[in-house]
Formats: sequence, structure tokens, C-alpha cells
Amino acid sequence: MQQTGYTRASTLGPIARVVLAAGGSIERVFRRADLPVALLESPDTLLPLRDHFRLLMVTSRELHDEVFAARLGRQTSMAGLGVFGRWVTQAPTLLEAIQRAGTSLPHMLQNATQLVVRRDGSDIHWSYELADPARDGRQQNEMLAIWYMIAVVRHFAGACWLPNRIVLGDLPNRLRCSVGDLMGTDTAVGNAASAIVFDRRLLTTVNPGLEQDDGLSASELGRIFDLPDPEDLPGHLSVLIELELLDRRPTLSRIEGRSGLARRTLQRKLSDVGLSYSDLLRNALQRRAVRLLCQTDRSIGDIASMLGYDDPAHFSRAFERWSGVPPTRWRRLLESRGRMP
Repeated sequence: MQQTGYTRASTLGPIARVVLAAGGSIERVFRRADLPVALLESPDTLLPLRDHFRLLMVTSRELHDEVFAARLGRQTSMAGLGVFGRWVTQAPTLLEAIQRAGTSLPHMLQNATQLVVRRDGSDIHWSYELADPARDGRQQNEMLAIWYMIAVVRHFAGACWLPNRIVLGDLPNRLRCSVGDLMGTDTAVGNAASAIVFDRRLLTTVNPGLEQDDGLSASELGRIFDLPDPEDLPGHLSVLIELELLDRRPTLSRIEGRSGLARRTLQRKLSDVGLSYSDLLRNALQRRAVRLLCQTDRSIGDIASMLGYDDPAHFSRAFERWSGVPPTRWRRLLESRGRMP
């Protein structure tokens, strides 16, 4: 299996709003990208970077807009990145915010990715560098990533701030002017990693909203550090299973196709670490069932249907095998302990 990176659905930003405003169909876009549209309501859900790239590429084609992601990026914000966005924008200075972004990004939001800071005289080059080998849609992803980096600096330097210039690796020269116009600054192209370039004196800029935030709780930080290692096969398959669960009960054939592994190879590699596909599916069903019971007021019947059970009774029996109590009683116990939202 090639090294695989992952990202959270939140990094797609307000994609539905932008597509609809341009006259496109968000349902068709997701269908063509072979992704569940329910991702839009599940911002913390992980998906492989190659699927994220492909969705941006498909959207670009749907709208006949080769710089779609640059247009999308103009409407993104760090607030849309949840706990990661809050963690970065709570830093006391821009320098620490950039350091927080670089150290926590691979663990909280997107792995197989580095944010690298280099000094060049009086300038800072802050670059976005990818280890994931996926190519289709990569340029769209980098346009979007650059806007998130601009959003970090804007939190400290002001909402109208723009970098001295932007570097976009491998961007066709014919698109340079279009991207530059959308981003409002000079755009350079070449083989270097995508980056924003700005005056190094900005690094000492103090956070203007430092005293207005209550900080992050330990539980907020703890639950977000769940990205699998890019070479962890069980973790990779679990991401694919949870992604499928947003739309349907996953089958081994679907997961086999998404993983790019032959069935026997997949089963053998899992067996080598003492696991089976059934183990991974059961664990994913448990996690999603618990989230739905905790975070929603959906009926047991609705939850059973969402998890692919034909009969709520079958779900209730399965949940009782996992937890020792039926889901209705489990939810009541949770409510009595004050842990429901």
C-alpha cells in the first residue's frame, strides 16, 4: 500500500455554498467523486487526501472553473477548522501560531503534510509540502491550503492582509493571472512547494483577541488526535469503513476497491496483525452508534437504519452484545450522568 494521507471533511470549507452560488449541483459533484454528501454534515470525519483532491477536481470540472479552489478559499476561515483552528488562533503571537499549525497539523487535521518556515533575508517563506503521491486535483488542494495559511496570518495582521507574493508549485502559466487576480497579490509558479511570502517582522504580531477566548478543554484536544499513521493498514481501512458508513453499510468489495488491495492481500495483511474485516466493521459500527446516541436525539430506529440494520431489534441486540446494555438504557444512563449535549 502506498503512503496515504488523510484530512478532515472540515478542510473542504463552504464548498456547498460556493457550488450552489455558481449554479452547480453539490449532489452530482459528490456522486461523481464517489463520496457521501453526508460529509458536509460531518466535519470531523476523515477521508483520504486523494479523495479530497478528487472532489476538488470534480467540482472544478462541474463548474468549468480551473481555479475553483482559489475562489473557494476566499470564503474559508480558521473557525471552520474546529478545534485545530481554535488551537492555532489562540496563540499569543503569529510566530507561535505558525509553530502550532506546523506541529499539530499532522496529528489533528491532515497528515502526510508539512508546514515549513524558512527565512530568506527580510522575508519569511511559509510553505505547504505534501508527501502523499496523489496527483489528480493536487493543484486545487494547494490553492485551498494557501488560503487557510493566509487566514492564519490575517487573524493577527487584519482581515485585509495579503502576502507579498504566493508561490504555487506546478501551476500552469496560463492560470497564473487568474489566480493572482483572485488572491489579490503576485503569484509565482514553478517546481517549488506552494508557499506564502511575507515580511518577517510580522512574526512578532500579537494576537488581538487573546483575552477573549476561554481556551480548549482537555477533552476537546484529546478527541481530535485520531489520524492514523499513513502506513497503518487497519487504520486506513477503518477510515474507509467510517466514510462508507455515512452513506451505506460497507461491504468488503467496496472497501477492497477503495483501498486498491486485492481481497486476499487485504485479508492476509489484516490476519498478520490478528484482525479481520469483520473486526474493523464491528468497531466502526460501535463508534458511530455511540456518536449518534450521544450527539443526536435520533430515534433508535433511525440510528439502526443509518447503520444499515434492516430491523431496530437487530441493532439493539448487537449494541447490547457490544456494551452489555440495550441502546435505550445506555442513552438513559448517559443522560442521568449529564453527558448528553
